[in-house]
Amino acid sequence: MFVWLKIGIQINTLKVASYSVQGLYIKLDKKLNLKVNKLTVPLRKSNPSLNRIDETFSNIKYVLTFFDEIKVKEIHFENNILSILFKDEKLKLGSKDYEISGDVHREGKMLLGSVSKLELKKYAVTLQGTFTYDLKEDILLTNGVYNMESVSGNFNASKREDKIAFALNSTSFSNLESVVTHFNLSDTLKSWIVDKVAAKKYALHFFKGKGKIENKTFTLDTDSLKAEVTLSDVNVYFKEDVAPVKAPSVLLNYDKTGLFFDLEKPRYLGKNLTGSKVSIVNLKDENTTLHVNLKLHDSIDTKVQKLLYAYGVPLPVLQKEAKVKGSIDIILGLKNGSKKFVTDLDFLKGDVWVNEMTLPVISGHLHHEDNLIVLEKLRLKNDSYAGILNATVDLKKFRLKGVFAAEYVNLLVKSKSFVSLKNEKLPFELFYKKGVKLNVPKLALRYVHEDKDTTLILSDLDKIKKYIVNELPIEEGGKLEIHTKDFDTYTYKGLLNFSSCFLYESNDVCQVKVDFEGKATKGNIDLHAFNKHLYYNQKKSEIKLSKLHFDLKKFFEYREKKEEKQRKEEKSKKDEKSKKKSFETFHVLGKQSHLRYGDHTLLTDSYDVKIDSNGDIQAIGNADGDIIQFSKVKEIISLEALRIKDKVLHPLINFNGLQQGRYTMSMKGHPGVAMKGHIVVEGGVMHDFKAYNNTLAFINTLPALATLHKPGYSNKGFLIHSGTIDYRIIKKEKIIFDKIYIEGESSNIWGSGEVNLKKKTIDIELRIQLAQSLGTVVGNIPVLGYILVGEDKSVTIGLNITGSLDNPKVSVSTVKDVLSYPIDVIKRTLETPKRIFQPVKKKKEELKMKEEILKDF
Repeated sequence: MFVWLKIGIQINTLKVASYSVQGLYIKLDKKLNLKVNKLTVPLRKSNPSLNRIDETFSNIKYVLTFFDEIKVKEIHFENNILSILFKDEKLKLGSKDYEISGDVHREGKMLLGSVSKLELKKYAVTLQGTFTYDLKEDILLTNGVYNMESVSGNFNASKREDKIAFALNSTSFSNLESVVTHFNLSDTLKSWIVDKVAAKKYALHFFKGKGKIENKTFTLDTDSLKAEVTLSDVNVYFKEDVAPVKAPSVLLNYDKTGLFFDLEKPRYLGKNLTGSKVSIVNLKDENTTLHVNLKLHDSIDTKVQKLLYAYGVPLPVLQKEAKVKGSIDIILGLKNGSKKFVTDLDFLKGDVWVNEMTLPVISGHLHHEDNLIVLEKLRLKNDSYAGILNATVDLKKFRLKGVFAAEYVNLLVKSKSFVSLKNEKLPFELFYKKGVKLNVPKLALRYVHEDKDTTLILSDLDKIKKYIVNELPIEEGGKLEIHTKDFDTYTYKGLLNFSSCFLYESNDVCQVKVDFEGKATKGNIDLHAFNKHLYYNQKKSEIKLSKLHFDLKKFFEYREKKEEKQRKEEKSKKDEKSKKKSFETFHVLGKQSHLRYGDHTLLTDSYDVKIDSNGDIQAIGNADGDIIQFSKVKEIISLEALRIKDKVLHPLINFNGLQQGRYTMSMKGHPGVAMKGHIVVEGGVMHDFKAYNNTLAFINTLPALATLHKPGYSNKGFLIHSGTIDYRIIKKEKIIFDKIYIEGESSNIWGSGEVNLKKKTIDIELRIQLAQSLGTVVGNIPVLGYILVGEDKSVTIGLNITGSLDNPKVSVSTVKDVLSYPIDVIKRTLETPKRIFQPVKKKKEELKMKEEILKDF
């Protein structure tokens, strides 16, 4: 064989079993020289491939050792054709899959080579580089450059025993799809790399991995694959029909855990999303998951909501000018269809809309997960309220439940404070599916806003009583409902319970339950109450009463109580500038309505009362043609009535013993200190009261008086021609009668004394002047008649009325009568001479004297 090889062997055709050779030439010089035109080998289980790199380099080792030249034009396999050319340390291999050419030489145990061209025809990839192979240690190191369609870059690889590692990078390129198609990626992964994250330029920082040669075959360890790519001028399409998120660049990282997109300064329709990231994890199984982390720096407006709603993020939060800092995590199962959303937001100052409800946010945190929103330390503040809200929003039930720690709440109706509270914790519940429904149990308050209708319901005013401002008179609770459609016009209705009583009906039934209704518009409030017997108009500052009576004193007591409360509140504020009047000047007009002031009642058919903001009163009333005037200036009240009837007089003085007739009355003073009064009587009858009845019974027991002709006293009363009464009321405890003068049919009465209202006692001294038959007869005797019975031909008897008001005692003033009668006789005796010569006075002068007696003090 050696001799033949030295000479050279040439065989045109050789066939052994399934092998055949054509044009074979082999010759041994220093090394073997081999030439083959065509070699046919049977089908093998594995195709000639670069994957069997360990076997390839072993063969190359033997080629370099034993051959000087190899030239095999065609090696025919069942499914491929291979060519080999080796000469002068230059090696060239070719097949339908690849083509390799380069220099290979051996230096000791090292096999060195440079590959001028390695073309992988199937992938349109060409490589150039160098390699070293340690024949003894079986270590291969290689590096170079590659070109794959529009992509080029560097690569390096190593083989240590049966372990292989590689890495490559690239320069900038634009067509990523042509590269991705060469890799066995899932449709989801391909979609996100190529379609959903579209860039104008790509730059591969590295793509590296490891593998192992097992059973003479290279197996890639897919878990070892790592890649990093920079994408420039990027559009991220999260959802169809939704505008993309734009970013100047995206850093794409890939490893066994997933695909990660780090977006540089991303923006969505102009919205700043800096810091946002996208990742796809669990790429190899059914749990492939898309995780979108959106970083928010601007307001959550309709643009952001559209992006969130595209992924079904149910976040009912909308902002217009305010900003927010936070993140929204969107976690979607790309294969199993699972969804999860987690939102964490830190609000900055500005209004936030939840459905149609506006929240004036200063700061606070929002956490959203599993259809629940948790509001933590959400600080709210506007002119109406301020405080900290902690609450939970159930998005499935459209319910918000929590506690509002209120610094203050100041609810306004037509720019006027209606409810005011401070430093209160208010548990509440709010439903917002259709409009807004708010319940605050602590205040018995319901707020409903639906279909442009807004209603405020206070079902128990006792619970909100201490928070209601002075404009609403709440004493013993009640209820109130306010309704509006446009926040310009309000209608309301309700019921108030009073302990104070300043309005009453004709039967003196005090109205303590007040039903009311009305309307409020800009600059005016109309109110109807007591089944429309009361009407109030704010613009006119006018109250009209019909068949409903008004007690001014109790009204002012009620008002003073409210003003005192207001003064305390203002004092607590320590702000004098904040003081305001509780009431403005207004008129009260009454028809078929009576006026009261404490113990005095004006039975008027109609009246007009002007009440100033400082509490002064000017009133004029009409009672069946009688005019009554009443005034109050500071603490002084005045009452004047001209020729009024007895039915009008009785409730004014709380005394009905004077009947029929006409009465002129004046009264003035401080009710709590002293009042001074004067009554002029014109005609009428005095009867039917205890003092009169007891006096009448006493007179009828006196034989001398009982025999008198026409005494003027009877069960029908004492007939009055005229009279005057002067009196004083001291601290509402005593009535002091300074003067009582009554001129009757057959007698006249003078008197003075007092009634103690506190002790319910009476002490009155009266002198009754009787014109008797005896006095008439004797009086007609010249000189003697005047001396005995006087000019008026009368006899005077003194009476004392003392004891209990309920049953006073009447007695004769005996001592005074005994003493006074002789003195009067002596006096008249001394005056007789003068009288004899004195002309008789004219009737006109006598009347003048009587007028002096009746003169008003």
